[in-house]
Amino acid sequence: MTANHVPLTLHQADDPEKAGGKVCALTRLHRAGLPVPDSLVIPAGIADEKLPEAAAVILRWAETRAPHGLIARSSAINEDGRHHSFAGLYLSRFTPAHHPLLLTALHAVRASARSATAAAYARQRVAGYNPRMAVLVQPALRPALSGVVAAEVAGGECTTWRIEAVRGLAEPLVSGKQRGEVHCGSGDDRQPVIAADQQTVLLPATPMELLAPPGEWLVLDTLTGPVPAKVRSSGQGLVTLHLPHELTGIAVLPADHRAALLQYAARAAAALGVERVDVEWTISSSGTITIVQARPLTVPLAALAPCSGPAGPEDGWRGHPAVAGVAVGPAVHLADDAPPRGSVVICEALGPEAAGALLNSPAAIVATSGGPLSHTAILARELGTPCVTNVREVQSVAPGTMLRVDGSEGTVRPTAGLPAQRTAPLPSPASSGVVTTRLPATIPHDGRSATIVLHDPHAGSVTDLLTQIRAKTAPGTIGVLLLNEHGRPPTDTAPEFDTVDLPGIGWLLWPAGSSPVPERLVVLGPDGTVIHQRGTAWAGGTR
Repeated sequence: MTANHVPLTLHQADDPEKAGGKVCALTRLHRAGLPVPDSLVIPAGIADEKLPEAAAVILRWAETRAPHGLIARSSAINEDGRHHSFAGLYLSRFTPAHHPLLLTALHAVRASARSATAAAYARQRVAGYNPRMAVLVQPALRPALSGVVAAEVAGGECTTWRIEAVRGLAEPLVSGKQRGEVHCGSGDDRQPVIAADQQTVLLPATPMELLAPPGEWLVLDTLTGPVPAKVRSSGQGLVTLHLPHELTGIAVLPADHRAALLQYAARAAAALGVERVDVEWTISSSGTITIVQARPLTVPLAALAPCSGPAGPEDGWRGHPAVAGVAVGPAVHLADDAPPRGSVVICEALGPEAAGALLNSPAAIVATSGGPLSHTAILARELGTPCVTNVREVQSVAPGTMLRVDGSEGTVRPTAGLPAQRTAPLPSPASSGVVTTRLPATIPHDGRSATIVLHDPHAGSVTDLLTQIRAKTAPGTIGVLLLNEHGRPPTDTAPEFDTVDLPGIGWLLWPAGSSPVPERLVVLGPDGTVIHQRGTAWAGGTR
């Protein structure tokens, strides 16, 4: 392959404007002699019509390299920078090594460059944001264990560090769905190991393994040998196994492998020219370590206290302290619509669907799972938002309950003496256009003059959304709101819709010849009250 061909090999991909931050970091590690996977790269800016040919080249390359399928990973131009990571805001997709499925994965990863959440994060964090996206394609590794090491490095050694490890793939760990085994240290001082909370193991699978029904037995390879494990589910090239009983309570990461990971982290920091580093790694059943991602650790690694378990119900709950700071606000569970500014957002994890939470400056974030190295905690640290993770009890907290979040202690407490919910409702949505992030199955009879669907390019094209709207038989006017960062819609998108300019926001696709554009746009909270509104008197002319 030459540098003019698509895809590129890893050693050819050293231009950050074409290969993106994640790829360029791996290229530097590869040239420094660190163990990184064989990889191919589809540069940013390649036309969609060239993707089928690129996918065919990748599949020929993968024939002898990828018995467990492939993974297509984002590598955006601004991703994995020194001050902004975009952690978890772009897509990665595991896929079997089949042309239609690989092509779908490539399109999905590229489309995530235009997600509303990434754009919202960029507006707060990145000057000169560039949404261009390269795609990194690697063989899907079948690890015995994997995880993340975050370290501060001086004199070629890790001086302060934290390692989190799980059996199988690290995706449930970094996404915040599982809590891994925790190893912490500073110099020669090592804190006691905190056991993992893991009931399932996620693995890339062969085509035959993907056909195994739930309850069937497969082999889980470990550092000490194969162990039978039952299938829980499978799909998208992955199989989820129940953690075998004989592995319960057994340490995940041995001490010798921990020492080797710290050496690799120090070498990765040197290769990237940084003093703080965040490395994602895998260890095969034969003990081979592979580095699958490395980036600057954007915020100093704070001293994180061990989780001591839930506090009493009068005092609240205890989790993992992830971001220092204290905040008070009403509880809002992350749902379809944007939480109000200053709320305490309760979520499983912050990912591409969390645009509203990032846009509205939450007072604090409380995650029901995950640890301080999850994507949720990384984003919260970069945004300076107090955060506590792994607080399962808050799942049952009623919306509107006033919570005090202490990200230093890792505690979440109901605030005494403050109302659990609003005592006076905000104005009703009558005669307003209600903004939602998805087309509702049934238009509520709540007095609204219209329903306005916020278009997310990651979920589909404008044309697809308009087709769904045309199929609606329920009464009520439905429009589509497009944000500025997604580009002005073409004038031939839908002749039966007018394009109304909304300066500072974007454009409204409004049914031609229908009722007038609503006087205001509103967002409703879980109880049906208005939590945000904006007038439309500033609306410009149509196309």
